Amino acid sequence: MDFFREYFEYVGESEAPTAFHRWCALSVLATTIGREVWIPFGHSPIYPNQYILLLGVPGSRKSSAIGIAKKVLRLSGYTAFAKDRTSKERFFSDMARTIDFDEEGLDIEALVLDSPSEITIANGEFLDFIGRGDMDFLTALTNLWDCLAKYEHPKLHGKDVIIQRPTVNILGGATVKGLGMAIPAEALGTGILSRLMLIHADATTRKITFPPPVPDSKADKLVQRLKQIKSDMKGEMIIGEETRELFDRMYKNCPGIPDARFADYMGRRFIHLLKLSMLFALADLRMEITSRDALSANTVLSCAEREMPKGLGEFGQSKYSDVTNTIVETLGKSSLPISHAELWKLVSKDLNDVKDLINIMKNLITSEKVQVLEIGGKKGYMPKTLIDKHWEEDLILPSILVGDEFI
Repeated sequence: MDFFREYFEYVGESEAPTAFHRWCALSVLATTIGREVWIPFGHSPIYPNQYILLLGVPGSRKSSAIGIAKKVLRLSGYTAFAKDRTSKERFFSDMARTIDFDEEGLDIEALVLDSPSEITIANGEFLDFIGRGDMDFLTALTNLWDCLAKYEHPKLHGKDVIIQRPTVNILGGATVKGLGMAIPAEALGTGILSRLMLIHADATTRKITFPPPVPDSKADKLVQRLKQIKSDMKGEMIIGEETRELFDRMYKNCPGIPDARFADYMGRRFIHLLKLSMLFALADLRMEITSRDALSANTVLSCAEREMPKGLGEFGQSKYSDVTNTIVETLGKSSLPISHAELWKLVSKDLNDVKDLINIMKNLITSEKVQVLEIGGKKGYMPKTLIDKHWEEDLILPSILVGDEFI
């Protein structure tokens, strides 16, 4: 059976969006394999590690989806989880096990790990882990995404710490407001947002009053596959000529994301595509990336990208970003235009003057996020779809999607 189908069957009935479970499954694969496989790419190999943030309103079951992924990893024997709350110094201390020698009055610190220093950040509330606007920590995580040969952290508890082959995976959850608190607006140009996969999904309408208990035995096949991936999949992944030609078309014909905040992400988009393609191959216990793997990865990635601007909200755009985000979310949920007066009732407590709302709406119209329409005799504001370019039909594979993954 397909790995993702096995994973979804283990999840069972869930109020979380299917996209959250899909990306949690991808995170499980990336965490399981670590840096045992790679793709040669110029001067530096590409490893399949993932930085994933699930974004949604409170109650969209982000933590529930992440909890299932952590449980699967634990059942498969994985233990290298970061603490739920930590500092940058403690984080690096946990990654590097060291021994101190005191010989003839000299302190010598020696790393005793021969294998890669792996750690996974899996937290339903990413803000709790990273803290509010800790740019030093975010910058360090940015550098670690590239799976460096070694990472030198100066003066940790009075000594330099050298971490050999650091390998970090992130699976976190956040609201749009929580994302803005964890990652300040000035981080837009630092590179962390180009490495994070922002997986936004609206809360589903599914209501499950009493979710049936799921015995651990139901995960047996899933866990066995993960153990086999860990033991058997090692070395350089192969990409055939036909698949390389397909990748070339995807790279050169990507429609992009019409939002300036994702310019850095688009510059790194092809690396994300290769990482995901590796995971789809590994899911089938293969060391060769096929055309189907490339198409599957491009499809899942494209679905995520269509929701990314919504997931970022009005992050980094104005002092009224929270209010603007509330307006955009409200318009997105309405089937009819919403009048100016109705919007003022919604946000009047957060603005000093109605003129502020007028300026906010002008900016939204100018940026083509909102339009004025009349439907059913009612005139008002409606959201405007930003993405008007689409992938060529033979570069995506919608048949792999299930349930509410279709957008």
